[in-house]
Amino acid sequence: MAVEHSLIKTDVAIVGAGLVGLTAAIALSRLGKKVVLSDAKPAQSLPADWVSDVAHWDARIYALTNQTVNWLRALGVWSRLPASRLNPIAAMHLWSPTHHHATPSLSLSADEAHLPEMGYIVESQALIDACWQVLAESEVTVITDAPAQSLQHCAHMVRLSLPQHEIEASLLLGADGARSWVRAQCAVGVQQVDFAQTALVTNFKAERPHGNIARQWFGEHETLALLPMPQQQVSLVWALPHAVVTQKQALSAEALAVEVAERSGQLLGQLTPSGPVLAFPLMQNTADTMALPQVMLLGDAAHQVHPMAGQGVNLGFQDVQALCAQIAELPAVRPLGDARFLRHVMRTRQPDILKMHALTRGLDTLFARPQAVWTHAALLGLRGVENSAMLKRFLIRAATQG
Repeated sequence: MAVEHSLIKTDVAIVGAGLVGLTAAIALSRLGKKVVLSDAKPAQSLPADWVSDVAHWDARIYALTNQTVNWLRALGVWSRLPASRLNPIAAMHLWSPTHHHATPSLSLSADEAHLPEMGYIVESQALIDACWQVLAESEVTVITDAPAQSLQHCAHMVRLSLPQHEIEASLLLGADGARSWVRAQCAVGVQQVDFAQTALVTNFKAERPHGNIARQWFGEHETLALLPMPQQQVSLVWALPHAVVTQKQALSAEALAVEVAERSGQLLGQLTPSGPVLAFPLMQNTADTMALPQVMLLGDAAHQVHPMAGQGVNLGFQDVQALCAQIAELPAVRPLGDARFLRHVMRTRQPDILKMHALTRGLDTLFARPQAVWTHAALLGLRGVENSAMLKRFLIRAATQG
């Protein structure tokens, strides 16, 4: 017996209830649009006492720029985040390959740009939970635990089939991650750069105060970051060649903590493991296009970047902001899925995306070269920035505004 599907007609259908999809649903609803948000997985549910459970922290964290924080405030999301699980970034310290344990090659502080902070470190689970809280108070139709089955273009609308629903929308947003189903259904190609690296991610309790400083060490085809978290913890993001990562994964949690402490020059003293170790192969995936008739790709579905820059989620949020800003100016008679309109939105995003790709690939290529001349050139570049107050203020503003 065939299953009867209910038909839902809406302005916007969103596939993917990650951070980009959740915030897109909230923002578009604020613009008065009818929105349906769908996801293949069930909605996130955290234990009732998770805020006070300081023994457990999410290994996946985000470094949010001030621009992102201000936008999340406007959406009503930021106020739902527990202050006890947020950590401001007061400064960034970077080391070149030849200065692993000495004074940082480059120091950038919020004070130098007359800012209260350079951004915030936020747990993934906390941010997602805050989004769900806001979404629950909206008029967005949410359909979870419902894998998308088919996607069809019909005149000036798109039809999305779910197990128990048919969705007809003027615009469909693919916010379903780096392995986007929407992108595949639309036959959009992907330009891929394999960094031949895997990122190890975990949390440590630090013996010495981290001072709200985000620290990053560059090596030959290697990047190690220790990001400040509450309760005197730090979040490790260590990008290493695959073969080296295999060796590190064979270590006990305590032995890995010792290696990280040594690699970071014992700046934070002894490190004590405080969570599981996760591993993520590093790729840069760039969709051939973000915009098609009635369909637009957002976030990692459109552009996945190296975590070295810490800008992946910020770029995705900027996609949503750009789209919503253009929709707010769109004449009522012009359909949301108009191909020329969506291509215009895409063009507004391309400079930021290309800039981030160039930055991450350029740094990785430069520091991956073992020749002393390249290492020396990189060091001189960082020292030049360190000695230029004007350039430092420019970099701080760029880092905090996304």
